[in-house]
Amino acid sequence: MKKMSKPLALLLAGMMVFGTACGSSNGTGSSGADSAGAAEATESTAADGTVATDTSVVIGQSSEVANLNPMIQPRTPDSNVQSMIFSYLVVPDEELNYEGDLADSWDISDDGTVYTFHLKEGVKWHDGEDFTADDVVFTLTSLADPNYNGGADGRVMSIVGAADYQAGNADSVSGIKKVDDYTVEITLESANAAFLSNMYTCILPKHILEGEDPGEWGNDDFNRAPIGTGKYKFVEWKSGQYITLERNDDYYGTKPSIQNVTVQFGDDTTLTAALLNGEIDVLYNLPSAEVENVEAMDGVSDYKYEQLTVTYIGLNQLTESLSDLRVRQALAYGIDKQAIINTVYGDGNAYVCDDVFPSNHWSHSDNVTVYDYDPAKSKELLEEAGYTMNDATGYYEKDGKTLHLTYDMSTSTDGKAVAALIQQQWKAIGVEMEVIEQDFATLAYTKLLPGEATEETTGDSFQCYTLGFGVEADPNEYNEYFSTSTGAGSWNFIHYSNPEVDQLFKDQLLLTDPDERAECFHKIADLISKDLPWIPLYNKAGIAGVSDKVQNFVCDFRGITFQIEKWNIAE
Repeated sequence: MKKMSKPLALLLAGMMVFGTACGSSNGTGSSGADSAGAAEATESTAADGTVATDTSVVIGQSSEVANLNPMIQPRTPDSNVQSMIFSYLVVPDEELNYEGDLADSWDISDDGTVYTFHLKEGVKWHDGEDFTADDVVFTLTSLADPNYNGGADGRVMSIVGAADYQAGNADSVSGIKKVDDYTVEITLESANAAFLSNMYTCILPKHILEGEDPGEWGNDDFNRAPIGTGKYKFVEWKSGQYITLERNDDYYGTKPSIQNVTVQFGDDTTLTAALLNGEIDVLYNLPSAEVENVEAMDGVSDYKYEQLTVTYIGLNQLTESLSDLRVRQALAYGIDKQAIINTVYGDGNAYVCDDVFPSNHWSHSDNVTVYDYDPAKSKELLEEAGYTMNDATGYYEKDGKTLHLTYDMSTSTDGKAVAALIQQQWKAIGVEMEVIEQDFATLAYTKLLPGEATEETTGDSFQCYTLGFGVEADPNEYNEYFSTSTGAGSWNFIHYSNPEVDQLFKDQLLLTDPDERAECFHKIADLISKDLPWIPLYNKAGIAGVSDKVQNFVCDFRGITFQIEKWNIAE
Protein backbone atom coordinates (compact mmCIF):
# COMPACT_ATOMS: atom_id res chain seq x y z
CA MET A 1 0.00 0.00 0.00
CA LYS A 2 1.31 3.30 -0.93
CA LYS A 3 0.71 5.34 2.15
CA MET A 4 2.04 8.81 1.46
CA SER A 5 2.54 11.44 -1.13
CA LYS A 6 4.70 9.91 -3.78
CA PRO A 7 8.39 9.77 -2.72
CA LEU A 8 11.28 7.94 -4.48
CA ALA A 9 15.06 8.00 -4.21
CA LEU A 10 18.29 7.96 -2.40
CA LEU A 11 20.50 10.53 -0.76
CA LEU A 12 23.63 8.48 -1.27
CA ALA A 13 25.39 8.27 -4.61
CA GLY A 14 25.74 4.83 -6.06
CA MET A 15 22.50 3.51 -4.59
CA MET A 16 20.23 2.83 -7.49
CA VAL A 17 17.42 0.70 -8.74
CA PHE A 18 17.23 -0.63 -12.25
CA GLY A 19 13.90 0.86 -13.31
CA THR A 20 13.33 0.56 -17.03
CA ALA A 21 11.21 2.67 -19.29
CA CYS A 22 8.21 1.03 -20.85
CA GLY A 23 8.61 -0.87 -24.07
CA SER A 24 6.08 -2.35 -26.44
CA SER A 25 5.90 -6.10 -26.36
CA ASN A 26 4.24 -6.56 -29.71
CA GLY A 27 5.37 -3.65 -31.82
CA THR A 28 3.30 -0.91 -33.35
CA GLY A 29 0.06 -1.89 -35.04
CA SER A 30 -2.23 0.13 -37.25
CA SER A 31 -4.34 2.84 -35.66
CA GLY A 32 -7.70 1.85 -34.26
CA ALA A 33 -10.92 3.70 -34.97
CA ASP A 34 -11.44 7.14 -33.46
CA SER A 35 -14.19 7.52 -30.90
CA ALA A 36 -15.64 10.31 -28.84
CA GLY A 37 -13.40 11.24 -25.94
CA ALA A 38 -10.39 9.18 -27.01
CA ALA A 39 -7.15 10.66 -28.33
CA GLU A 40 -7.82 13.09 -31.09
CA ALA A 41 -6.10 15.96 -32.85
CA THR A 42 -8.01 18.91 -34.23
CA GLU A 43 -6.90 22.19 -35.70
CA SER A 44 -7.98 25.52 -34.29
CA THR A 45 -6.98 29.11 -34.94
CA ALA A 46 -5.02 30.76 -32.17
CA ALA A 47 -5.43 34.42 -31.22
CA ASP A 48 -2.47 35.43 -33.37
CA GLY A 49 -4.00 33.80 -36.43
CA THR A 50 -1.68 30.79 -36.51
CA VAL A 51 -2.97 27.24 -36.64
CA ALA A 52 -2.52 25.29 -33.41
CA THR A 53 -3.07 21.61 -32.75
CA ASP A 54 -5.34 20.70 -29.83
CA THR A 55 -4.89 17.14 -28.57
CA SER A 56 -6.49 15.08 -25.86
CA VAL A 57 -5.90 11.73 -24.22
CA VAL A 58 -8.13 9.51 -22.08
CA ILE A 59 -6.51 7.42 -19.34
CA GLY A 60 -8.54 4.63 -17.73
CA GLN A 61 -8.05 3.33 -14.21
CA SER A 62 -10.22 0.92 -12.26
CA SER A 63 -10.03 2.81 -8.98
CA GLU A 64 -11.51 6.27 -8.64
CA VAL A 65 -9.34 8.96 -7.11
CA ALA A 66 -10.05 9.40 -3.41
CA ASN A 67 -8.25 12.71 -2.82
CA LEU A 68 -6.65 15.37 -4.99
CA ASN A 69 -4.73 16.90 -2.09
CA PRO A 70 -1.49 14.88 -2.27
CA MET A 71 -1.02 15.12 1.49
CA ILE A 72 -4.13 13.07 2.30
CA GLN A 73 -3.28 9.36 2.31
CA PRO A 74 -2.70 9.13 -1.44
CA ARG A 75 -2.75 5.82 -3.28
CA THR A 76 -1.27 5.14 -6.69
CA PRO A 77 -4.61 5.94 -8.45
CA ASP A 78 -4.57 9.31 -6.67
CA SER A 79 -0.93 9.99 -7.47
CA ASN A 80 -1.52 9.29 -11.17
CA VAL A 81 -3.59 12.49 -11.23
CA GLN A 82 -1.86 14.49 -8.51
CA SER A 83 1.54 14.25 -10.21
CA MET A 84 0.10 16.10 -13.21
CA ILE A 85 -1.34 18.92 -11.09
CA PHE A 86 1.34 19.47 -8.46
CA SER A 87 5.11 19.91 -8.45
CA TYR A 88 7.62 18.43 -6.04
CA LEU A 89 10.48 20.03 -4.18
CA VAL A 90 12.88 17.43 -5.63
CA VAL A 91 12.30 14.43 -7.90
CA PRO A 92 14.17 11.19 -8.62
CA ASP A 93 15.63 10.26 -11.94
CA GLU A 94 15.38 6.74 -13.35
CA GLU A 95 18.24 5.57 -11.11
CA LEU A 96 16.83 7.11 -7.92
CA ASN A 97 19.30 9.96 -7.86
CA TYR A 98 17.71 13.28 -6.98
CA GLU A 99 17.37 16.38 -9.11
CA GLY A 100 15.56 19.63 -8.54
CA ASP A 101 11.95 20.34 -9.43
CA LEU A 102 10.72 23.41 -7.56
CA ALA A 103 14.14 23.40 -5.93
CA ASP A 104 16.75 24.64 -8.39
CA SER A 105 19.61 23.35 -6.25
CA TRP A 106 20.55 22.68 -2.65
CA ASP A 107 23.56 22.75 -0.35
CA ILE A 108 24.25 20.29 2.46
CA SER A 109 26.42 21.16 5.46
CA ASP A 110 29.54 19.08 6.10
CA ASP A 111 27.90 17.29 9.01
CA GLY A 112 24.79 16.47 6.96
CA THR A 113 22.36 18.28 9.26
CA VAL A 114 21.59 21.51 7.36
CA TYR A 115 19.97 21.57 3.90
CA THR A 116 19.64 24.89 2.08
CA PHE A 117 17.22 24.73 -0.84
CA HIS A 118 17.44 27.39 -3.57
CA LEU A 119 14.05 27.60 -5.29
CA LYS A 120 13.10 28.33 -8.88
CA GLU A 121 11.97 31.88 -9.52
CA GLY A 122 9.12 32.86 -11.82
CA VAL A 123 6.96 29.82 -11.05
CA LYS A 124 3.23 30.54 -10.95
CA TRP A 125 0.39 28.74 -9.22
CA HIS A 126 -2.46 27.84 -11.55
CA ASP A 127 -4.41 30.87 -10.29
CA GLY A 128 -1.58 33.22 -11.24
CA GLU A 129 -0.08 33.76 -7.79
CA ASP A 130 3.70 33.54 -7.37
CA PHE A 131 5.30 30.43 -5.88
CA THR A 132 7.76 31.37 -3.11
CA ALA A 133 9.60 29.99 -0.10
CA ASP A 134 6.48 30.69 1.96
CA ASP A 135 4.74 27.79 0.21
CA VAL A 136 7.55 25.37 1.06
CA VAL A 137 7.68 26.46 4.69
CA PHE A 138 3.89 26.24 4.92
CA THR A 139 3.71 22.74 3.41
CA LEU A 140 6.46 21.19 5.53
CA THR A 141 5.22 22.88 8.71
CA SER A 142 1.68 21.66 8.06
CA LEU A 143 2.87 18.06 8.00
CA ALA A 144 3.94 18.45 11.63
CA ASP A 145 0.72 20.19 12.67
CA PRO A 146 -0.84 18.52 15.74
CA ASN A 147 -4.11 18.03 13.83
CA TYR A 148 -2.60 16.74 10.59
CA ASN A 149 -3.63 13.12 9.95
CA GLY A 150 -2.78 12.63 6.28
CA GLY A 151 0.03 10.12 6.79
CA ALA A 152 3.06 12.13 5.64
CA ASP A 153 4.24 13.56 8.96
CA GLY A 154 7.13 11.09 8.97
CA ARG A 155 8.72 13.14 6.19
CA VAL A 156 9.47 16.03 8.53
CA MET A 157 9.88 14.50 11.98
CA SER A 158 13.68 14.43 11.67
CA ILE A 159 13.65 18.25 11.48
CA VAL A 160 14.60 20.21 14.60
CA GLY A 161 11.47 21.32 16.43
CA ALA A 162 9.00 19.18 14.47
CA ALA A 163 8.26 16.90 17.42
CA ASP A 164 7.69 19.87 19.75
CA TYR A 165 5.35 21.51 17.25
CA GLN A 166 3.41 18.29 16.72
CA ALA A 167 3.07 17.87 20.48
CA GLY A 168 1.67 21.39 20.82
CA ASN A 169 4.72 22.67 22.71
CA ALA A 170 5.85 25.18 20.08
CA ASP A 171 4.26 27.71 17.71
CA SER A 172 6.40 26.72 14.73
CA VAL A 173 9.00 24.22 13.56
CA SER A 174 12.26 25.90 14.54
CA GLY A 175 14.31 23.90 12.03
CA ILE A 176 12.38 25.23 9.02
CA LYS A 177 13.46 28.76 8.11
CA LYS A 178 12.71 31.08 5.23
CA VAL A 179 16.00 32.80 4.35
CA ASP A 180 14.49 34.90 1.57
CA ASP A 181 11.67 34.57 -0.96
CA TYR A 182 13.51 31.80 -2.83
CA THR A 183 15.66 30.13 -0.16
CA VAL A 184 14.64 27.72 2.60
CA GLU A 185 16.98 26.33 5.25
CA ILE A 186 16.13 23.06 7.02
CA THR A 187 18.06 21.83 10.06
CA LEU A 188 17.87 18.19 11.12
CA GLU A 189 18.25 16.69 14.57
CA SER A 190 21.04 14.53 13.14
CA ALA A 191 22.30 13.38 9.76
CA ASN A 192 19.57 11.37 8.06
CA ALA A 193 20.26 9.24 4.99
CA ALA A 194 16.60 9.27 3.97
CA PHE A 195 15.90 12.99 4.35
CA LEU A 196 16.36 14.07 0.74
CA SER A 197 14.02 11.33 -0.43
CA ASN A 198 11.46 12.69 2.05
CA MET A 199 11.58 15.97 0.17
CA TYR A 200 10.14 14.22 -2.89
CA THR A 201 6.91 15.74 -1.74
CA CYS A 202 4.31 17.94 -3.42
CA ILE A 203 4.22 21.58 -2.39
CA LEU A 204 0.86 23.14 -1.49
CA PRO A 205 -0.26 26.78 -1.91
CA LYS A 206 -0.08 28.75 1.31
CA HIS A 207 -2.32 31.52 -0.02
CA ILE A 208 -5.20 29.04 -0.40
CA LEU A 209 -4.79 26.66 2.55
CA GLU A 210 -3.40 28.99 5.20
CA GLY A 211 -5.83 29.14 8.11
CA GLU A 212 -7.45 25.82 7.21
CA ASP A 213 -7.12 23.04 9.79
CA PRO A 214 -4.83 20.35 8.26
CA GLY A 215 -6.96 17.81 10.11
CA GLU A 216 -9.89 18.90 7.93
CA TRP A 217 -8.10 19.04 4.59
CA GLY A 218 -10.08 16.04 3.43
CA ASN A 219 -13.28 18.09 3.72
CA ASP A 220 -11.88 21.27 2.17
CA ASP A 221 -13.01 22.45 -1.27
CA PHE A 222 -9.34 22.36 -2.31
CA ASN A 223 -9.47 18.57 -2.21
CA ARG A 224 -12.04 18.57 -5.01
CA ALA A 225 -10.68 21.52 -7.01
CA PRO A 226 -6.94 21.84 -6.39
CA ILE A 227 -4.54 24.56 -7.47
CA GLY A 228 -0.98 23.45 -8.21
CA THR A 229 2.10 24.51 -10.12
CA GLY A 230 2.29 21.37 -12.27
CA LYS A 231 1.98 20.49 -15.94
CA TYR A 232 -1.83 20.43 -15.93
CA LYS A 233 -4.62 22.48 -14.38
CA PHE A 234 -7.67 20.93 -12.79
CA VAL A 235 -10.92 21.39 -14.72
CA GLU A 236 -13.65 19.04 -13.45
CA TRP A 237 -14.26 16.01 -11.25
CA LYS A 238 -17.46 14.11 -11.97
CA SER A 239 -17.75 11.54 -9.20
CA GLY A 240 -17.77 7.96 -10.37
CA GLN A 241 -16.95 8.94 -13.94
CA TYR A 242 -13.92 11.07 -14.68
CA ILE A 243 -11.52 13.89 -13.87
CA THR A 244 -10.49 16.34 -16.60
CA LEU A 245 -7.37 18.49 -16.79
CA GLU A 246 -6.02 21.07 -19.21
CA ARG A 247 -2.43 21.90 -20.04
CA ASN A 248 -0.75 24.58 -17.96
CA ASP A 249 0.73 26.82 -20.65
CA ASP A 250 2.64 28.74 -17.97
CA TYR A 251 4.42 25.61 -16.71
CA TYR A 252 8.05 26.33 -15.86
CA GLY A 253 9.42 23.02 -17.16
CA THR A 254 9.03 21.03 -20.35
CA LYS A 255 5.43 21.61 -21.43
CA PRO A 256 3.35 18.63 -22.54
CA SER A 257 2.20 18.53 -26.14
CA ILE A 258 -1.15 17.04 -25.13
CA GLN A 259 -3.59 19.80 -24.25
CA ASN A 260 -6.39 17.93 -22.45
CA VAL A 261 -6.30 14.84 -20.20
CA THR A 262 -9.30 12.86 -19.00
CA VAL A 263 -8.85 10.19 -16.33
CA GLN A 264 -11.83 7.84 -16.60
CA PHE A 265 -12.95 5.40 -13.92
CA GLY A 266 -14.53 1.97 -14.39
CA ASP A 267 -14.10 -1.73 -13.74
CA ASP A 268 -11.35 -3.76 -15.41
CA THR A 269 -13.66 -5.44 -17.91
CA THR A 270 -15.32 -2.22 -19.05
CA LEU A 271 -12.05 -0.34 -19.34
CA THR A 272 -10.33 -3.10 -21.30
CA ALA A 273 -13.24 -3.17 -23.74
CA ALA A 274 -13.03 0.61 -24.02
CA LEU A 275 -9.32 0.38 -24.84
CA LEU A 276 -9.93 -2.23 -27.54
CA ASN A 277 -12.81 -0.15 -28.95
CA GLY A 278 -10.73 3.04 -29.09
CA GLU A 279 -12.78 4.80 -26.40
CA ILE A 280 -9.77 5.25 -24.11
CA ASP A 281 -6.13 5.60 -25.04
CA VAL A 282 -4.16 4.40 -22.02
CA LEU A 283 -5.25 1.77 -19.52
CA TYR A 284 -3.34 1.90 -16.27
CA ASN A 285 -2.83 -1.58 -14.79
CA LEU A 286 -4.00 -3.74 -17.68
CA PRO A 287 -5.29 -7.06 -16.23
CA SER A 288 -2.87 -9.88 -17.01
CA ALA A 289 -5.71 -11.99 -18.42
CA GLU A 290 -6.26 -9.35 -21.10
CA VAL A 291 -2.67 -9.11 -22.34
CA GLU A 292 -3.18 -11.71 -25.08
CA ASN A 293 -6.32 -9.93 -26.30
CA VAL A 294 -4.45 -6.65 -26.50
CA GLU A 295 -1.49 -8.22 -28.27
CA ALA A 296 -3.83 -9.74 -30.85
CA MET A 297 -5.40 -6.38 -31.73
CA ASP A 298 -4.15 -3.86 -34.24
CA GLY A 299 -3.88 -0.32 -32.96
CA VAL A 300 -3.09 -1.15 -29.34
CA SER A 301 -0.03 -2.44 -27.50
CA ASP A 302 0.86 -3.58 -24.02
CA TYR A 303 3.75 -1.83 -22.31
CA LYS A 304 5.60 -3.52 -19.49
CA TYR A 305 7.67 -1.68 -16.94
CA GLU A 306 9.39 -2.53 -13.69
CA GLN A 307 7.85 -1.61 -10.38
CA LEU A 308 9.50 -1.39 -6.98
CA THR A 309 6.68 -3.30 -5.33
CA VAL A 310 6.16 -6.52 -3.44
CA THR A 311 2.75 -8.17 -3.26
CA TYR A 312 2.45 -9.79 0.14
CA ILE A 313 0.09 -11.27 2.71
CA GLY A 314 0.10 -9.45 6.04
CA LEU A 315 -0.57 -11.55 9.15
CA ASN A 316 -2.10 -9.91 12.22
CA GLN A 317 0.15 -10.88 15.11
CA LEU A 318 -2.70 -10.23 17.57
CA THR A 319 -4.82 -13.02 16.05
CA GLU A 320 -4.47 -16.02 18.35
CA SER A 321 -3.64 -18.59 15.68
CA LEU A 322 -1.30 -16.24 13.80
CA SER A 323 0.62 -15.32 16.93
CA ASP A 324 2.20 -18.79 16.68
CA LEU A 325 5.24 -18.69 14.36
CA ARG A 326 4.63 -22.33 13.41
CA VAL A 327 1.22 -21.44 11.99
CA ARG A 328 2.67 -18.54 10.01
CA GLN A 329 5.39 -20.83 8.68
CA ALA A 330 2.80 -23.45 7.76
CA LEU A 331 0.86 -20.88 5.76
CA ALA A 332 4.02 -19.81 3.93
CA TYR A 333 5.01 -23.38 3.07
CA GLY A 334 1.44 -23.92 1.86
CA ILE A 335 1.63 -21.35 -0.95
CA ASP A 336 2.86 -22.33 -4.40
CA LYS A 337 4.01 -18.89 -5.56
CA GLN A 338 5.25 -20.02 -8.95
CA ALA A 339 1.94 -21.73 -9.73
CA ILE A 340 0.13 -18.49 -8.91
CA ILE A 341 2.41 -16.53 -11.23
CA ASN A 342 2.08 -19.08 -14.04
CA THR A 343 -1.71 -19.19 -13.76
CA VAL A 344 -2.54 -15.53 -13.20
CA TYR A 345 0.27 -13.50 -14.73
CA GLY A 346 2.16 -15.63 -17.19
CA ASP A 347 5.86 -15.87 -17.92
CA GLY A 348 7.78 -12.61 -17.61
CA ASN A 349 4.97 -10.63 -15.98
CA ALA A 350 5.85 -11.47 -12.37
CA TYR A 351 8.50 -13.34 -10.43
CA VAL A 352 8.66 -15.06 -7.05
CA CYS A 353 9.70 -12.90 -4.13
CA ASP A 354 10.93 -14.23 -0.79
CA ASP A 355 12.16 -10.90 0.60
CA VAL A 356 9.97 -8.01 1.76
CA PHE A 357 12.21 -5.65 -0.24
CA PRO A 358 11.74 -5.65 -4.03
CA SER A 359 14.09 -7.93 -5.95
CA ASN A 360 15.12 -5.09 -8.28
CA HIS A 361 16.12 -2.71 -5.48
CA TRP A 362 19.47 -2.32 -3.72
CA SER A 363 17.86 -3.10 -0.34
CA HIS A 364 16.95 -6.62 -1.52
CA SER A 365 18.76 -9.56 0.04
CA ASP A 366 19.19 -13.05 -1.39
CA ASN A 367 20.08 -14.37 2.06
CA VAL A 368 16.64 -14.65 3.63
CA THR A 369 14.68 -17.62 4.89
CA VAL A 370 12.88 -19.19 1.94
CA TYR A 371 9.62 -21.11 2.34
CA ASP A 372 9.45 -23.31 -0.74
CA TYR A 373 6.10 -24.94 -1.45
CA ASP A 374 5.89 -27.96 0.87
CA PRO A 375 2.36 -29.01 1.93
CA ALA A 376 3.68 -31.89 4.02
CA LYS A 377 5.86 -29.46 5.99
CA SER A 378 2.81 -27.22 6.51
CA LYS A 379 0.80 -30.04 8.05
CA GLU A 380 3.72 -31.10 10.23
CA LEU A 381 4.06 -27.56 11.62
CA LEU A 382 0.32 -27.24 12.29
CA GLU A 383 0.34 -30.49 14.21
CA GLU A 384 3.37 -29.31 16.19
CA ALA A 385 1.31 -26.22 17.05
CA GLY A 386 -1.39 -28.45 18.56
CA TYR A 387 -3.85 -28.71 15.67
CA THR A 388 -5.52 -31.97 14.73
CA MET A 389 -7.20 -32.85 11.47
CA ASN A 390 -10.98 -33.21 11.43
CA ASP A 391 -11.45 -35.84 8.74
CA ALA A 392 -15.12 -34.95 8.37
CA THR A 393 -14.39 -31.35 7.36
CA GLY A 394 -10.89 -31.69 5.98
CA TYR A 395 -9.68 -28.80 8.16
CA TYR A 396 -7.40 -28.64 11.17
CA GLU A 397 -8.90 -27.60 14.48
CA LYS A 398 -7.80 -26.80 18.01
CA ASP A 399 -9.88 -26.64 21.18
CA GLY A 400 -12.92 -27.46 19.07
CA LYS A 401 -12.37 -24.50 16.72
CA THR A 402 -11.64 -24.86 13.03
CA LEU A 403 -8.47 -23.14 11.81
CA HIS A 404 -10.41 -20.47 9.93
CA LEU A 405 -8.76 -17.33 8.58
CA THR A 406 -10.29 -14.29 6.90
CA TYR A 407 -8.39 -12.93 3.90
CA ASP A 408 -9.10 -9.28 3.13
CA MET A 409 -8.34 -8.00 -0.35
CA SER A 410 -8.93 -4.96 -2.52
CA THR A 411 -11.19 -5.94 -5.41
CA SER A 412 -9.43 -6.46 -8.74
CA THR A 413 -9.49 -9.03 -11.51
CA ASP A 414 -5.99 -10.32 -10.82
CA GLY A 415 -6.49 -10.15 -7.06
CA LYS A 416 -9.57 -12.36 -7.22
CA ALA A 417 -7.69 -14.99 -9.21
CA VAL A 418 -4.77 -14.94 -6.77
CA ALA A 419 -7.11 -15.21 -3.77
CA ALA A 420 -8.91 -18.20 -5.29
CA LEU A 421 -5.63 -20.05 -5.78
CA ILE A 422 -4.39 -19.34 -2.25
CA GLN A 423 -7.75 -20.45 -0.91
CA GLN A 424 -7.35 -23.78 -2.73
CA GLN A 425 -3.74 -24.20 -1.63
CA TRP A 426 -4.50 -23.50 2.01
CA LYS A 427 -7.49 -25.83 1.88
CA ALA A 428 -5.07 -28.54 0.74
CA ILE A 429 -3.09 -28.10 3.98
CA GLY A 430 -6.23 -28.05 6.12
CA VAL A 431 -6.73 -24.30 6.59
CA GLU A 432 -10.12 -22.74 5.90
CA MET A 433 -9.86 -19.35 4.24
CA GLU A 434 -12.69 -16.84 3.82
CA VAL A 435 -12.13 -14.20 1.14
CA ILE A 436 -13.48 -10.72 1.90
CA GLU A 437 -13.48 -8.25 -1.00
CA GLN A 438 -13.77 -4.49 -0.62
CA ASP A 439 -12.52 -1.34 -2.26
CA PHE A 440 -9.04 -0.19 -1.37
CA ALA A 441 -10.15 2.74 0.79
CA THR A 442 -12.31 0.48 2.97
CA LEU A 443 -9.52 -2.04 3.44
CA ALA A 444 -6.75 0.45 4.07
CA TYR A 445 -8.45 3.21 6.00
CA THR A 446 -11.28 1.40 7.77
CA LYS A 447 -9.92 -2.06 8.55
CA LEU A 448 -6.17 -1.55 8.70
CA LEU A 449 -6.31 2.03 9.96
CA PRO A 450 -9.71 2.06 11.67
CA GLY A 451 -11.53 5.25 12.46
CA GLU A 452 -8.92 7.41 10.72
CA ALA A 453 -6.32 6.58 13.37
CA THR A 454 -8.64 7.00 16.36
CA GLU A 455 -9.10 3.33 17.25
CA GLU A 456 -6.69 0.46 17.74
CA THR A 457 -6.88 -2.76 15.78
CA THR A 458 -7.28 -6.07 17.60
CA GLY A 459 -6.85 -9.72 16.70
CA ASP A 460 -10.45 -9.74 15.50
CA SER A 461 -10.23 -6.58 13.37
CA PHE A 462 -8.69 -8.56 10.53
CA GLN A 463 -6.55 -11.68 10.23
CA CYS A 464 -4.85 -11.87 6.84
CA TYR A 465 -4.85 -9.26 4.10
CA THR A 466 -3.05 -8.82 0.82
CA LEU A 467 -1.66 -5.61 -0.66
CA GLY A 468 1.32 -4.40 -2.60
CA PHE A 469 3.96 -2.23 -0.98
CA GLY A 470 6.30 -0.11 -3.05
CA VAL A 471 9.62 1.53 -2.28
CA GLU A 472 8.50 4.96 -3.34
CA ALA A 473 11.47 6.99 -2.17
CA ASP A 474 13.70 5.06 0.17
CA PRO A 475 13.45 1.69 1.97
CA ASN A 476 13.35 3.58 5.25
CA GLU A 477 9.61 3.77 4.48
CA TYR A 478 9.37 0.19 5.76
CA ASN A 479 10.30 1.52 9.18
CA GLU A 480 6.74 2.59 9.96
CA TYR A 481 5.39 -0.85 8.99
CA PHE A 482 7.79 -2.97 11.01
CA SER A 483 9.08 -0.87 13.92
CA THR A 484 7.35 -1.52 17.21
CA SER A 485 4.34 0.73 17.69
CA THR A 486 1.21 0.18 19.71
CA GLY A 487 -0.70 3.43 19.30
CA ALA A 488 -3.89 4.00 17.39
CA GLY A 489 -3.36 4.63 13.73
CA SER A 490 0.04 2.99 13.60
CA TRP A 491 1.16 1.87 10.15
CA ASN A 492 2.41 -1.25 11.92
CA PHE A 493 -1.15 -2.55 11.91
CA ILE A 494 0.07 -6.17 11.99
CA HIS A 495 1.53 -5.38 15.46
CA TYR A 496 4.95 -6.79 14.67
CA SER A 497 7.72 -6.22 17.20
CA ASN A 498 11.39 -7.15 17.17
CA PRO A 499 13.77 -4.87 19.13
CA GLU A 500 16.68 -5.84 16.87
CA VAL A 501 14.73 -4.71 13.81
CA ASP A 502 13.81 -1.48 15.61
CA GLN A 503 17.49 -0.74 16.27
CA LEU A 504 18.60 -1.60 12.73
CA PHE A 505 16.08 0.86 11.29
CA LYS A 506 17.61 3.55 13.52
CA ASP A 507 21.16 2.55 12.62
CA GLN A 508 20.70 2.69 8.84
CA LEU A 509 19.72 6.36 8.91
CA LEU A 510 23.13 7.30 10.27
CA LEU A 511 25.18 5.37 7.72
CA THR A 512 26.92 7.33 4.98
CA ASP A 513 28.50 4.38 3.20
CA PRO A 514 26.07 2.88 0.62
CA ASP A 515 27.33 -0.66 1.10
CA GLU A 516 27.02 -0.45 4.88
CA ARG A 517 23.50 0.88 4.60
CA ALA A 518 22.52 -1.89 2.19
CA GLU A 519 23.96 -4.48 4.57
CA CYS A 520 21.84 -3.03 7.38
CA PHE A 521 18.71 -3.54 5.29
CA HIS A 522 19.83 -7.06 4.43
CA LYS A 523 19.94 -7.84 8.17
CA ILE A 524 16.45 -6.39 8.55
CA ALA A 525 15.22 -8.56 5.68
CA ASP A 526 16.72 -11.67 7.22
CA LEU A 527 15.09 -11.07 10.60
CA ILE A 528 11.69 -10.32 9.08
CA SER A 529 11.87 -13.44 6.94
CA LYS A 530 12.46 -15.51 10.07
CA ASP A 531 9.66 -13.82 12.05
CA LEU A 532 7.29 -13.90 9.05
CA PRO A 533 4.83 -11.06 9.81
CA TRP A 534 4.47 -10.78 6.02
CA ILE A 535 4.49 -13.58 3.47
CA PRO A 536 6.07 -12.04 0.34
CA LEU A 537 4.48 -13.47 -2.79
CA TYR A 538 5.85 -11.89 -5.94
CA ASN A 539 7.15 -8.81 -7.69
CA LYS A 540 4.83 -7.89 -10.54
CA ALA A 541 5.70 -5.95 -13.65
CA GLY A 542 3.49 -2.99 -14.42
CA ILE A 543 1.46 -3.48 -17.58
CA ALA A 544 -0.28 -0.63 -19.38
CA GLY A 545 -2.50 -0.93 -22.41
CA VAL A 546 -1.79 1.86 -24.90
CA SER A 547 -3.35 2.96 -28.17
CA ASP A 548 -0.85 3.38 -30.98
CA LYS A 549 -2.18 6.94 -31.32
CA VAL A 550 -0.20 7.76 -28.21
CA GLN A 551 3.34 8.10 -29.51
CA ASN A 552 6.52 8.26 -27.43
CA PHE A 553 4.64 6.69 -24.53
CA VAL A 554 6.99 6.11 -21.60
CA CYS A 555 6.43 5.28 -17.96
CA ASP A 556 8.35 3.65 -15.13
CA PHE A 557 8.25 3.00 -11.39
CA ARG A 558 7.68 6.72 -10.69
CA GLY A 559 4.15 6.56 -12.10
CA ILE A 560 2.29 6.16 -15.35
CA THR A 561 1.82 9.92 -15.87
CA PHE A 562 5.15 11.03 -14.39
CA GLN A 563 6.63 11.62 -17.87
CA ILE A 564 3.43 12.60 -19.69
CA GLU A 565 5.25 15.58 -21.24
CA LYS A 566 7.04 13.06 -23.50
CA TRP A 567 3.80 11.66 -24.94
CA ASN A 568 2.21 13.03 -28.08
CA ILE A 569 -0.81 12.18 -30.19
CA ALA A 570 -0.51 11.04 -33.81
CA GLU A 571 -2.37 13.40 -36.11
